[in-house]
Amino acid sequence: MRIFSLLFWVFIVLGLTSSCVSHKQLLNYQENLPDTAFMAPKKHPNISIQPNDVLGIKVFSTEMELAAPFNVTSSQFSESFINIESIQLSGYLVSQEGTISFPVLGNLKLEGLSISEARDSIVEKLKQHLKDPIVNLRLLNFRVTVSGEVKNPGAFNVINERISLLDALALAGDLTDYADRKDVLLVREVGGVQSLNRINLQTASFFQSEFYYLRQNDLIYVKPIKAKSGAVQDQTSKAVPILTAAATVAAVLIALFTQ
Repeated sequence: MRIFSLLFWVFIVLGLTSSCVSHKQLLNYQENLPDTAFMAPKKHPNISIQPNDVLGIKVFSTEMELAAPFNVTSSQFSESFINIESIQLSGYLVSQEGTISFPVLGNLKLEGLSISEARDSIVEKLKQHLKDPIVNLRLLNFRVTVSGEVKNPGAFNVINERISLLDALALAGDLTDYADRKDVLLVREVGGVQSLNRINLQTASFFQSEFYYLRQNDLIYVKPIKAKSGAVQDQTSKAVPILTAAATVAAVLIALFTQ
């Protein structure tokens, strides 16, 4: 009976120690999280226009018939469009030189300007042609990509140009149990320069970092923790080393207690 009791505990220990993920590894924002009363709101970044961006531009005026020549793509905000790809095709593509070809006004240099700065620049130029012009300018290709240890990886289009890293992870179905929350990679390109940035979601400093809010074309990669290597899909293969170890231990114990 003593042999069977020992064997029982051997199998229990082996089962508990095979590919376990601790509760601590599943938590976000667990280190030095301050009182919410003392957390200053994170300022949303100024999104700057870059080459290959697609801009939706609509011109309004008190005399709309005079504004018509500036709206050759006036249908771009029509409700008849049912997907973001259709909307993007009707926008203005920013060239590699950072310009767009705009009706009547010609080539406009917009690279490096924020959305509000570009809008103001176009308004000033339109004042030579229109009375009290109003410009509606939006970035149509704001997209972020999430891959790795998330439930639904993919590329996501953002309409309002304001999305946090947490929002992007939520769009991707949130992190899996095997996500490494201490080492999330964010790939960002600004002005043709690409940067690789490591983010620890388990620290309070993340909420105040420059990576809390995302920029267009950001790529997020969530790598797996080491425990993922034991979570193979083939459960038979997973069980073989455990059963082999258990059989070895059992054989040794039987040999010891039958002598």
